[in-house]
Amino acid sequence: MAVVFRKKESELKGRSARFHKDPAKLLLSLRPDPSLLEQYVAIPTQDAAVQAVPSMSQHEVNTETIDFASTGMNHTEGGWPKDVSITEDDQKIRYKKKIEKDDYYIHTMLQLGARVEHCIRQNNAIDIYEMYFDEKENPIVEEPEPIKTVNVIRDPHAGGRMVTSLTLAPEGGHKIAAAYSSSRFMGLSEDTPKESFVWDINTSSHPELELLAPSWLQCLQYNVKDSNVIAAGLSNGQVSWWDVRQGPRPVESTDLSVSHTQMVTSLAWLAHKTRSELFTVSTDGQVLWWDTRKLCQPTDSLVMDPLREEPPNLGRALSATCLEYEATMPTKLMVATEQGQVVACNRRARSPPDRISMIYNAHFAPIYAIQRNPFFLKNFMTLGDWTIKLWAEDFKESPVLWTKPSPSQIRGGCWSSSRSSVLFTVRLDGALDAWDFLTSWTKPASTCQVVDEGLETLGVHEGGRLLAAGSQLGTISLLHVPPRLVQPSDKHEKAAFTAILERETRRERVLEARHKEQRLRERVKGGASRGGGGGGGGAGGGDGQEATHPGKDPVKEAEKEYFKHVHQLRAQIEQEEGTAAEVAVEVTHAPEEGGSNPGTSEASNQSQAGGEEGLTPADSEEPKSYSSSGSAER
Repeated sequence: MAVVFRKKESELKGRSARFHKDPAKLLLSLRPDPSLLEQYVAIPTQDAAVQAVPSMSQHEVNTETIDFASTGMNHTEGGWPKDVSITEDDQKIRYKKKIEKDDYYIHTMLQLGARVEHCIRQNNAIDIYEMYFDEKENPIVEEPEPIKTVNVIRDPHAGGRMVTSLTLAPEGGHKIAAAYSSSRFMGLSEDTPKESFVWDINTSSHPELELLAPSWLQCLQYNVKDSNVIAAGLSNGQVSWWDVRQGPRPVESTDLSVSHTQMVTSLAWLAHKTRSELFTVSTDGQVLWWDTRKLCQPTDSLVMDPLREEPPNLGRALSATCLEYEATMPTKLMVATEQGQVVACNRRARSPPDRISMIYNAHFAPIYAIQRNPFFLKNFMTLGDWTIKLWAEDFKESPVLWTKPSPSQIRGGCWSSSRSSVLFTVRLDGALDAWDFLTSWTKPASTCQVVDEGLETLGVHEGGRLLAAGSQLGTISLLHVPPRLVQPSDKHEKAAFTAILERETRRERVLEARHKEQRLRERVKGGASRGGGGGGGGAGGGDGQEATHPGKDPVKEAEKEYFKHVHQLRAQIEQEEGTAAEVAVEVTHAPEEGGSNPGTSEASNQSQAGGEEGLTPADSEEPKSYSSSGSAER
């Protein structure tokens, strides 16, 4: 039986639901049975990880190195016949005229011309490289392209050698010459290999040429006009040069008796028509000029004596670490030293002391790199003390611009060959910094961790797109520079950087003028004080010359003269007081004899009062003051 109550929904609205919580009730309680534990069997479990989406990660790896080999082929078909010499222009011209008169030549050219014309028309009708979406802006903001490592060249004798110098072949060549040695004190032993190598960028698995020398190569440089000639400075002070077409042995080396007494730290080729002159610097403090046609002795020499005496003292000469030479200034060079100074030299000076034109106190520690800006030759940079300093050639007191100290020591650097405001540096922590001084001097524009060991040297390709960094474990890293650090941002970039340099140079000129004026004032003030002290002693009496005698103390002499005048003045005052007392007694007894006189008594009273107070006629005068030297001033 069912009872149904029917109500409208409107009648149920407005009533609140009342819920209540029932307490827990114990329905059944079973105590554990120990006998059932023996029947329990543990079932082994198996875990399996299940993920709904595949795991992905972004990473970068270096692709496998592909070795390329350059081979030649003797082409005879269609080439010059054997009876025509390719070195004689007359024979080639006659042969060309003979061929052009042939009917077969004309028929062949007509057939080939139709095919070439068809290809040209196709190329003009369709541009396969056309970009259809250049005008459309990309809404995605991309991160700046980083500096990438494109190749790594390792030392075949990996171990205790570091790359101390790198030079890239001139005129867009694809070869790198590397010197393997050590810049540490006692860092080389007899077991250390002495071979250095010339590498091809495309075939990095094995060197193209070995450079064998009597000692370890410390620095080397390609000849600017001839990419087949390499000159190198050795650890024992010798200088050698190679022609890569003649094998691994040097063509000629200097004798130890005429070479540097210590290792050669840097060298440079001179911009002469002979293409055979160079100069070297060493830690022995000498600059030697050489001619590769005759290396029996140096053609010229210069001792970097900071005192510029004649004859120069080789014992106090500055130890050179690197040098800067610009081909457009053939007579000028700049040498950086271990003492932190930069020596500007002029080879064509009249006298030997004048050959050192200026000395810059650049750093407190050794300078590891110096280079002029290729676009602004009057400005050069120095690397040392963990900082980069940019100098103007006219100011030696302080740099024009400088950076904050780096987190690690800077060991090498060079300017970009395509942008005037970009500078590259390498550090001992294995990082490479790219500085764009047009945007910031406080932090680099880009940083790349090249290797885990320290980087020792850096070289840049002529085009500016490729860098070569050498490490302390003998590894050469080839780095690709992004376009933003190679191509100028706009056409006004050079003018903007010029304005920055001119502004900072003008500021340095004002500061230097203020410093000169301050030093001049101090010098004049010091001379006046010395002259005034001598004049005061002369005014005090005839003992002024004795007061300036080096064996006497001028202070004691002045005190003696002062007390002498005081005693004389005191004796004079006592004598005058005695005379005044006698006159006062006579005036006092005069009224008793001749009657009272008011004027006389008044004068006597004044005299008595004056005598009691100790006043004398001398005291009624204007007081005098005496200086310590004894001269009276009214």
